[in-house]
Amino acid sequence: MGLQYLQLILGYSPLKAAAALVPVAVVVLPTSQATPHLVRRVGMKATMTAGLLLLSAGLFVISLLDVDSGYLPFLGGLVLAGFGIGLSGSVGTTAITGSMGRGQQGVASAMNDTTREVGSAVGIALMGSIYGSHYRSNLPDSLNQLSAEAAEAARDSAAAGLHVADQLGARGAALADGVKSAFMDGLSASLIAVSIIVLAAAIGCLFRAPKAPPTSD
Repeated sequence: MGLQYLQLILGYSPLKAAAALVPVAVVVLPTSQATPHLVRRVGMKATMTAGLLLLSAGLFVISLLDVDSGYLPFLGGLVLAGFGIGLSGSVGTTAITGSMGRGQQGVASAMNDTTREVGSAVGIALMGSIYGSHYRSNLPDSLNQLSAEAAEAARDSAAAGLHVADQLGARGAALADGVKSAFMDGLSASLIAVSIIVLAAAIGCLFRAPKAPPTSD
């Protein structure tokens, strides 16, 4: 949804929007490289918990954005989330691969990939469901004055809603504002839900995760 925020709300071109997301990669890569050294110094539990807390904080910061927030607040949340991804992702992989012997590293790698893919699929489905529900319920009543086809298109997609508003000329300004506001409501609700889940995972990690990573035979 970050790309949609950049393109639909800030009006970035596809290329500019992609470039605006580069900072997260700039943060994640060196953080992942430094994580093993951090684990040796403070332990796996502390590193994983810190990573999940940073990820939750980053998502929550982005959830606070509104139509007029601009790029810098989004970048701040993105950087926080990037640090969290770099820390927790690397430690999670180490925990899975280290829990199995050298002869089972193929199984460990497959398990690692599976957990990431399943987690991503569930997360996307959850965010999409929450976003869609809040987006449609917060669309302006003026949508009912449009043709059935145009109204349905706007309900299905914020991008389509802005396209419909653009076709209305000067009359579409209010509709465009309403679509953008509804998009931000949906984005905020979905990110808050995920940030709470990540926060719960951080708390669980704090109490359940071992201090030192497992070592393979």
